Amino acid sequence: MENNGKGGIKAWQVFVLMLLSALLSAVVVVGALSSGAGRFAITERGTDTDATLISRLLSEIKDYYYFSDKAPQPKELLRTAAHELVKKVGDPYSEYFTVDEFVDFQDNINGNFKGIGVVVTKPEVGGIEVLRVYEGCPADEAGVLDGDVITKVNGVSVLDMDADAAIDLIAGEDGSTVVLTIQRGTELLSVPVARGDVHVKRVYTEPAQDGIGYIRIDSFTGSAAEEFDEALSELLEGGAKALVIDIRNNPGGELNTVVSICDRILPECTITTIEGKLVDPPKVYKSTAEKSLDIPYAVLINGDSASASEIFASAVQDNKAGTLIGTNTFGKGIVQTTWEVLPGEGYIKLTTDVYLTPNGEMIHEKGVAPDIELAQDPEAEQYDIYYVRRDMKDKDIQMNKAVELLKQKIGG
Repeated sequence: MENNGKGGIKAWQVFVLMLLSALLSAVVVVGALSSGAGRFAITERGTDTDATLISRLLSEIKDYYYFSDKAPQPKELLRTAAHELVKKVGDPYSEYFTVDEFVDFQDNINGNFKGIGVVVTKPEVGGIEVLRVYEGCPADEAGVLDGDVITKVNGVSVLDMDADAAIDLIAGEDGSTVVLTIQRGTELLSVPVARGDVHVKRVYTEPAQDGIGYIRIDSFTGSAAEEFDEALSELLEGGAKALVIDIRNNPGGELNTVVSICDRILPECTITTIEGKLVDPPKVYKSTAEKSLDIPYAVLINGDSASASEIFASAVQDNKAGTLIGTNTFGKGIVQTTWEVLPGEGYIKLTTDVYLTPNGEMIHEKGVAPDIELAQDPEAEQYDIYYVRRDMKDKDIQMNKAVELLKQKIGG
């Protein structure tokens, strides 16, 4: 970590532009997603006199609690107090991390996990159903497919086991092998899977149809900017004359990442402005126009498009670069920053700043309204976009509307 604060304080900071919520009922073996990057100066604090209260309480517990020999160690009590203190602020986006929790947080940001790389759920018929296999992950390389039903893990039946218990069996030491017994149609297969690195892609594409390409950004984290640039180049080289960019259910991500992607497609313009406790005076982020997208495009949004997704949507809309289709976005226009509180002890994530649209509007608790308001098919609305695009494209009303609009623009 680099020394970036006054008085020698180490301030590795993370700009968080993300909505943290449970959007799927399925159990994700590989983990969950988190947030972003950036560095700013944090002022070192002197000793707070209130700290004497904490010291006194720890001393009283040690000296006078009858069962003190069975009580948690002082460091554990302090960590609990730190978690609860930040929680008491009342901001759902602020939290305290221990060092280990912060390492997990960073892994989430980068999209790197350990495991086999599947999303599973408990079906009614028994066993554990594989809802999704992440591309390029150990399960994918071993030949596990979406729709497979796991009946045994290392010879132990999971037919009557709940998903959490089955996941505990599937999880294990990095580099070790787990043998899955899989029901695939009428076949019963034994599939050994080497546990290892799981890198979750952020960007997915579909081949251009009638000259219209499709890119879905699941989150603005990890390698999303590089993945988007590669995906866009492939579609353009393949002859795409128009593009649909799908950020539905995208909870947000890193400021630098969304700015980079906006810079790839927008002309010279303002992308967003950040201002608040740490960013003062306000900082304006602009597109350099070194590259821009000169074909028509539409952006799909919905009520679960949040934070960094709203930066993207408002940048496209305010600069009249593309058409927003769908429903009003979530409305999270605040920024969280994370830094080390004490070396080797813990980190704090606090809401420190807000962001404004290119037109200077604050969208917190308001969201971004689409140019064409269109609700999704009620059945498709119940599923994540991955499954909608995989299993029920005919019911994807919003996507079909975007294709119709773009066909008119390119004369298709």
